[in-house]
Amino acid sequence: MREPLPDAAARLAVLERDAARQEALSAGDGRAWVGERDGEHPVVIVGAGQAGLVLARGLRRRGIDDLVVLDTAPADATGPWSTYARMHTLRTPKDIAWPTWGVPAVSPRAWFEAVYGETAWEEIAFFPTVAWQGFLQWYRAVCGIEVIGSTAVTAITPTDAEGPLRVDLDGPDGSWTLLARHVVLATGIEGAGGRHVPALLSELPRDRVHHTHDAIDFAALAGKRIGVLGAGTGAFDNAATALENGALSVDVHMRRPAMPQVSPYRWMEFAGLIENYGSFTDAQKWAFNVHLSAVDQPATQNAIWRAHAFDGFRFLTSSPWHRAEWDEREIVVTTPHGIHRYDVVIAATGIVADLSRRPELATVAPDAMVWRDVLTPAQVSENPGLARFPYLDDDFGLVSRGGSGGSALSRIHLFNHGARISQGMLSHQIPGLVGGATKLAAALSRRLFARDAEDLLAEYLAYDIPVGVHIGRRPESAVVAG
Repeated sequence: MREPLPDAAARLAVLERDAARQEALSAGDGRAWVGERDGEHPVVIVGAGQAGLVLARGLRRRGIDDLVVLDTAPADATGPWSTYARMHTLRTPKDIAWPTWGVPAVSPRAWFEAVYGETAWEEIAFFPTVAWQGFLQWYRAVCGIEVIGSTAVTAITPTDAEGPLRVDLDGPDGSWTLLARHVVLATGIEGAGGRHVPALLSELPRDRVHHTHDAIDFAALAGKRIGVLGAGTGAFDNAATALENGALSVDVHMRRPAMPQVSPYRWMEFAGLIENYGSFTDAQKWAFNVHLSAVDQPATQNAIWRAHAFDGFRFLTSSPWHRAEWDEREIVVTTPHGIHRYDVVIAATGIVADLSRRPELATVAPDAMVWRDVLTPAQVSENPGLARFPYLDDDFGLVSRGGSGGSALSRIHLFNHGARISQGMLSHQIPGLVGGATKLAAALSRRLFARDAEDLLAEYLAYDIPVGVHIGRRPESAVVAG
């Protein structure tokens, strides 16, 4: 990891002044037009990673200042970048578009060049992970976004179709409750389900099995033989991390005969798709995602090279696991090509969509539509796992199986991986934030305005503040605006 420039602090101070100037030039009158009503907050955002922070910034730029932003992690450690994201660089190219909301000085590039220099920016292809975490913490601070950290949402419960959403919380000071008109779940890749650990690993000793999203004590793996099931980027990053911490050997097993060579994600990263994916029909969205799951994407080159740098690393293709058994000494894994013996195994097997696995959604999950509710049996059979994803409306909101247009479920917005099929794979991720956050911020503003339309109209009709127009010639000392 490169070191910041000696004068990085001073350069950042200049950048922050630039940001304040740009905001003043583009903010209009900055009028906050919606706020707390009878204890009900307009928007509660759950998750203070990149998606939650960008959305909070966009809402405030639209005059929606009364926001509550929560995260289960401490405020200075939100997002996956200091936990299970064990890559050295992001997987997204450095020059991807970023929603600046009219203030380019708060863009990732502006921050990076201030801290590391313009030459350093030209030398990188991907944003270093440590630097990305640093940027997000600076972004939160410079944008003035307050985050309530170390606080978990234990339940979201509608009071009635038109009433507020009750948000039950558990934090350092105990349990408490918020009322919200809209709740946005910016909760990342596990936001619509949880970690997928194949059943064949269920009978193994718990301390011998990890998932790539777990908080793994890699130092404890020194001298161990490790088997990794799955061959995405996370598999190689975890393999490399184990070897960097002294693991004796690591095997990565892939069921496919070869690593995919085409990344559909690179094709997706253009404004037309990011901004208009929602215009696809349901049939087109389903076909899009079935194909994406079938072709998958390759692990990143840097992750592959990082693991292959060690003599103790092996990459095994056409190697699905048929059995994994504990013989009281080691884990015995049976594959089509023989037996492998490990001390520890790591499941690089991704996530599963299942709203009932999310404590905050368990109350509403039985009434929330999923994609299998709108598909034919033949379509469901193409990919049953995808069919379990939530079926969302055009505002990222849950849809009630009861079909009520005024259902409170539509005010629970999944700005996370659960939006994959309904709103696009990239909508909440770095490449799609320009489209996804802009779309959701506009939708929340529109719906809050509709709620307050009668009050706003009454305020308008009662508005009678004189602007100070004087009839006659202008006095020489007068200053006239406009």
